[in-house]
Formats: sequence, structure tokens, C-alpha cells
Amino acid sequence: MTHLQPRDNPNNEERRTMTRNAVSSSLEVFDLDSGEHLGRVVDLHSEGMMLLSERPLDLNRNWTLQVNLPMKLNGHSEFFASAESLWNRTSITGSQHWTGLQFTRLPDEARQCIERMVGAPR
Repeated sequence: MTHLQPRDNPNNEERRTMTRNAVSSSLEVFDLDSGEHLGRVVDLHSEGMMLLSERPLDLNRNWTLQVNLPMKLNGHSEFFASAESLWNRTSITGSQHWTGLQFTRLPDEARQCIERMVGAPR
């Protein structure tokens, strides 16, 4: 998991305090307000996630998200959450963008799906 870097970190110093949980399956993320595909989850934790996308996401914005799962978990094929975009960076190639999102609302069902995916103890 990527500990999301706060906005008051102008030097982008490393501030991760939690273990990264790389996602081996493709988890596609959509903005529920617009229906737009935002990107793919790269790192995931019950506190937030890092997305890889084709365009930079607006910063300091609250997003209502649908995350599609590659298989059913706890009877669900997706989970829903609200998150704030805290930072973004352009990839080395310049064609993709990384964005750190911190969950602001994560229903219990979503938390359980995340914990199953990343192998967190229940």
C-alpha cells in the first residue's frame, strides 16, 4: 500500500508508513458521477489506493468511485468508495499518470473485499 502523501509535503518526501499491497489483478476504477473510466489500481490498502491512468486526475477533489473486481468477492463484483486525490505524478514515459487517493468513506463491504484481496487479517 502506498501511504498517501499529504498536500503539505512540497518536496514529495517519502512518507509511507504502511506496507504496499500491489494488486495482481486488474481493478478498473470509474467515477460514479460522470461514468468516466479513471484508471487501474496499482497499490491498494483499506486507507487508500494508487491509480495508473491515461490523464492526470484533478487534485484535492472528492471522488465517488466504483472499483470493478476481476472475480466475485464476498458476493460482490465491485465495491464503492469515496476518496480524495492527494497527489499525482507523470510516469517516466510521460504517457501515463500516477495518482494517490485516500478513502474518505469506505463501507464495510468494500473494506472486506480489500482485506481479502490484499491478504489482511480479518
